[in-house]
Amino acid sequence: MQLKMQTSLMLIIGTVVSLIGWMFIYPVTGGPDATAAENAAQLMADSDLGKVGMLMGFGGMGAVFIGFLNLSRKMASGGGAGAPYANISAILALALVVMGVFTIGIEWAAAGASSAAEGTALMQISLAGSTSFTMACGLLLVLFGIGIILEKNFHIVIGGLSVLAGALFLIGNLSEGLAMGGFIAWLAMMVVAVALGVQTLRSTDN
Repeated sequence: MQLKMQTSLMLIIGTVVSLIGWMFIYPVTGGPDATAAENAAQLMADSDLGKVGMLMGFGGMGAVFIGFLNLSRKMASGGGAGAPYANISAILALALVVMGVFTIGIEWAAAGASSAAEGTALMQISLAGSTSFTMACGLLLVLFGIGIILEKNFHIVIGGLSVLAGALFLIGNLSEGLAMGGFIAWLAMMVVAVALGVQTLRSTDN
């Protein structure tokens, strides 16, 4: 399998799997105002379904970030105008993969917790880590988008949407009242990932 094909599949299939896992299978429906105790109760009430949703959600996102990593590394190694930005976005993409692996372990343990107190404590750790996760996502998308705009290796609209999604991720962390911006940013990131996957697949470069 060519790297181009692998990257495209990571971005496209990873996005679809993640969306299905988080929106239709993962049993935790709490919004930004939900407490760790409420999230833990929902997860523990249907732990088997929760584990399937986690595998699809975190697994799909991991694939998407590996796709971003591949594209960032290629842009950075090219030495073009976007290389300095892509170099940092590659590091952030790798960090996000690691964060995802760590978080799925925490929530997996929460799903099988022996008590509500234990489950709540684990979900508090997961919720705390979500701030670092969204900050890293925001920086990744802003830097990667700037790299695209400068280098013009993808459609400039994709670069602009990437910057917008990243900015929304970062702004969403400033106040609970802006938390909806994080959800919009997540959806925008999914659109960016699919668009990148399609354009990568259609490109003539290997």
